[in-house]
Amino acid sequence: MENPFQLFFHVALTLLFMVFSSSLPSISAVEQAGFPTTKTDGEALLLFKKMIQKDPKGVLSGWQLSRNPCTWYGVSCSLGRAIQLDLSGCELVGTLSFYPLVSLDMLSVLNLSTNSLTVNSTSLLQLPDGLQKLDLSFAGLAGLLPDGFLSKYPNLIYVNLSNNNLTGFLPDNLLVNSDKLQQLDLSVNNFTGSISGLKLENSCNGLFHFDLSGNSIMDYIPFSFSNCTNLKTLNLSFNLLIGEIPWSFGSLSNLQRLQLSHNHLTGSIPAELGNACGSLIELELSNNNISGSIPISFSSCSWLQVLDLANNNLSGPFPDSILQKLSSLESLLLSNNFISGTFPPSISSCKRLRIADFSSNKLSGSIPPDICPGAASLEELRLPDNLITGGIPAELSQCSQLKTIDLSINYLKGPIPAEFGKLENLEHLMAWFNGLDGKIPTELGQCRRLKNLILNNNFLHGEIPIELFNCSNLEWISLTSNGITGKIPWEIGLLPRLAVLQLANNSLSGQMPRELENCSSLVWLDLNSNKLAGEIPPRLGKQLGTQPLSDILSGNTMMFVRNVGNSCKGVGGLLEFAGIRPERLLQVPTLKTCDFTRLYSGAVLSLWTHYQTLEYLDLSYNELHGKIPDEFGEMVALQVLDLAHNKISGEIPTSFGQLRNLGVFDASHNRLQGRIPDSFSNLTFLVQIDLSNNALTGPIPSLGQLSTLPASQYANNPGLCGVPLPSCPPESNLPTTNPSMDNEKGVRRHAAASWANSIVLGVLVSVASVCILIVWAIAMRARRKEAEEVKMLNILQASHAATTWKIDREKEPLSINVATFQRQLRKLKFSQLIEATNGFSAASLIGSGGFGEVFKASLKDGSSVAIKKLIRLSCQGDREFMAEMETLGKIKHKNLVPLLGYCKVGEERLLVYEFMEFGSLEDMLHGRTKARERRILTWEERKKIAKGAAKGLCFLHHNCIPHIIHRDMKSSNVLLDHEMEARVSDFGMARLISALDTHLSVSTLAGTPGYVPPEYYQSFRCTAKGDVYSFGVVLLELLTGKRPTDKEDFGDTNLVGWVKMKVREGKGKEVIDPELLLATKGMTEAEAEEMKEMVRYLEITLRCVEDFPSKRPNMLEAVAMLRELMPVTGNGSNSG
Repeated sequence: MENPFQLFFHVALTLLFMVFSSSLPSISAVEQAGFPTTKTDGEALLLFKKMIQKDPKGVLSGWQLSRNPCTWYGVSCSLGRAIQLDLSGCELVGTLSFYPLVSLDMLSVLNLSTNSLTVNSTSLLQLPDGLQKLDLSFAGLAGLLPDGFLSKYPNLIYVNLSNNNLTGFLPDNLLVNSDKLQQLDLSVNNFTGSISGLKLENSCNGLFHFDLSGNSIMDYIPFSFSNCTNLKTLNLSFNLLIGEIPWSFGSLSNLQRLQLSHNHLTGSIPAELGNACGSLIELELSNNNISGSIPISFSSCSWLQVLDLANNNLSGPFPDSILQKLSSLESLLLSNNFISGTFPPSISSCKRLRIADFSSNKLSGSIPPDICPGAASLEELRLPDNLITGGIPAELSQCSQLKTIDLSINYLKGPIPAEFGKLENLEHLMAWFNGLDGKIPTELGQCRRLKNLILNNNFLHGEIPIELFNCSNLEWISLTSNGITGKIPWEIGLLPRLAVLQLANNSLSGQMPRELENCSSLVWLDLNSNKLAGEIPPRLGKQLGTQPLSDILSGNTMMFVRNVGNSCKGVGGLLEFAGIRPERLLQVPTLKTCDFTRLYSGAVLSLWTHYQTLEYLDLSYNELHGKIPDEFGEMVALQVLDLAHNKISGEIPTSFGQLRNLGVFDASHNRLQGRIPDSFSNLTFLVQIDLSNNALTGPIPSLGQLSTLPASQYANNPGLCGVPLPSCPPESNLPTTNPSMDNEKGVRRHAAASWANSIVLGVLVSVASVCILIVWAIAMRARRKEAEEVKMLNILQASHAATTWKIDREKEPLSINVATFQRQLRKLKFSQLIEATNGFSAASLIGSGGFGEVFKASLKDGSSVAIKKLIRLSCQGDREFMAEMETLGKIKHKNLVPLLGYCKVGEERLLVYEFMEFGSLEDMLHGRTKARERRILTWEERKKIAKGAAKGLCFLHHNCIPHIIHRDMKSSNVLLDHEMEARVSDFGMARLISALDTHLSVSTLAGTPGYVPPEYYQSFRCTAKGDVYSFGVVLLELLTGKRPTDKEDFGDTNLVGWVKMKVREGKGKEVIDPELLLATKGMTEAEAEEMKEMVRYLEITLRCVEDFPSKRPNMLEAVAMLRELMPVTGNGSNSG
């Protein structure tokens, strides 16, 4: 028997063994427990995978239950659980819901950015609760941001929902209970409404980065942002923010980046911002309406690297003391302001400064010579469009890192410093339109990285230094309008990247170097107005364009100024226009004399990358002789060819028929012979040709464009004939006979012929007598008709006529029919139009505009029509005109003024329109004495007009094929019929008038001051969104009763700026026309209801006149919003 101790020991061992044995399965279970749980995660992920429709990279092909989900692509695990799902940039396509992922309770990171998904924003409430990092940028997320979204996930640290289609207002409690949130990026969405209601008290202490840029937030910036004391980055740029910059930002001592650019902020820059400068690195306030001076307190911003205040209304001198303290400054961007005084010399204290941009200001005085070498890191010095005088300091060469020097449009004098040759990094040297003189320094040849040398319109003289062609990277050389002499160096052929060569209006002599054919990238060659002699290099166009041009001139802002007058030679010129106000160009005296009134930019060189061959060639006003090379027919992209005023002889090459893109061809004042090739019929884009003053013969080809152009373009070619010149004489076709006949047959035939001739002679005498009587009657009738025409033409030219006429060359103009689109007008003639307008007298003149004058014509049947007499354009072709008219005549809509017909008489073009009883909206609103009835438009009538005009413009934008951009939408182009229904007029006119400009792949700056959208002053490209802006101005006219420009009402701003200012000040109701308010005064209910409508109407209008085109609605949306505001009644019409 065991003692108690042994018994206890035995029992203990037994129990220990049992415990140990029983524990073995438990350990195994723990080891295997991960798989069933992971399998659950895997099943959830597979449900997620089922929603993916396309997986082009195959990243999800390995997502199979046979494999451990922790090995699946994009899945990361910890302790056997999925903690991270990263499928960013996988190009996945599908419609997602996050519901399958809600069971992944260990998931902390979800990144589905940069995919092509469709995700409803409500799914944001179906995410795993433990999520810490969420990135759904570029993921197709759409809808409203759910209320309480962030507070549902208290562990969130990082949220990026940028670049999606989130809409609506931001929830006021967006940041409530989000204490751990550090970064929130909601940029580039479609959020609207306000942010002033955001609850930021005690809810954003942990927030470091907040990005709301690229939305449509229209509100004041709330002062409560100062509660976010740990903010390092605040980006509210590219919105519609109004009001002033809060002074409370000065309390954000940790702020590093404040970005408020591209808004509608006003007021001055608060001096308190200087208090936040202890950590501020970037301050971006560009593209607002900020005024006042630059605060001296900025001198405290010792860490500041970027100061961007460009495109505002800042004035006064730049405080020189600021720059002395900004030792970290790298970018100083102040372009397009009104900063005056001298250039700040203390810029030399900014050792790290790379960019100094003072473009388009009012700086005066000279450039300080001691900028360098202090600003040793300076790479870009931009001072164009200022009032700077003196010379260019040679000391600038001590800034050895300089890449760009732009001193254009100033008053600089003296030579170009030879010391610039030391600038080994120099890429762009631009100083056009100054008073520089002397020779081009040979030392510039040491600038091997030089790309642009643009020195046109100065007083430079001497020869082009051959050393310059050591700069093999040159892409643009412009020395136009100087005093350059000598020959064009053959070494120019050593420049394989040269794309633009402009040497016009100099005194260059000698021959054109054949080596130009080696310039394989050359697409723009302008040598007009020199003394060049010899023959045109035959292979000038054959070897061009062998190099791709995708990276050439890529960083340039180009503008083409077209010479539309006769005072200057050549077609025009290409300018580098970065940072320069377009209106400034029109103030340059030397350009005024050239009538360079048309400015173009945008895709000026649109064909380069397609064809890589010469597009623009101007050799006019030289002494070139010889023939036009046949090889020119291979320049398939050629659009402008000007060879006028030379001594070129021979025939026009038939190969020109291959120049399908040719729009301008001028070979006048030469010695060309032979016929105009029939192959010219293939040139369908040809809209301006001048072959006058040559020795051409034969008929003008009747097919194609040539016969539709004015006769003056073919004048002084004695042997030339055919439309539009007098008809060609018939060719003599003499019969061929055989003289060998035997005498006997000859005698018999002679006797028979004598007998027959006697009979024929008698008949002919009788017929001749009758014909003489008929001819006499016709002659008398023609004389009476001629007298009648002379009388009618005298009426046209009489002193009481309201316009001048050029129809001298036209035969029987009164008999010309009016081409009509209405049956009742089928027999209308030009003579009837003269009678109906009393000789187009001043009494019948009812309007005039940019496209011509409008007359009221009262026809004999009692009806009335409106006759528009278009402005004369010598370059416009008849065929093109008629084709355009036929197109416009087919456009029918109840809110468009229908074109009833058209007529061409001599060089005049007349359009016949339906007469609008109540005239134009402009007359009705602003010049009521011209309207038929002197009365005030009611609110109901104004709403009706707004909706009608919107429908008409919408039809042009969305229902016409091809779509029509109006380009000149304004109240004078909104006409009112007898039922006060709005009719949009003058649609298609801009395209007709600027046909040449359209072909040259440029778009003219169209519109009337006050209606022109802001982007037209930068890109000059007319768009449908530009029409929307102009329509918005018309809506404002209806609401306010004011003209779009009126110095008495608006001072230096306009109607749009004035209304926006009033809205920012909370005085939106003050813009409403007092006459509207008087109409409902005393009618409490009606007044309240109409006021609500007017406020809503104002909101719609403000959307249409947004500064940024992307923020404006299209016309379909505008019509929908107006329809919602003004629902169709039982008597209304909703057609169109």
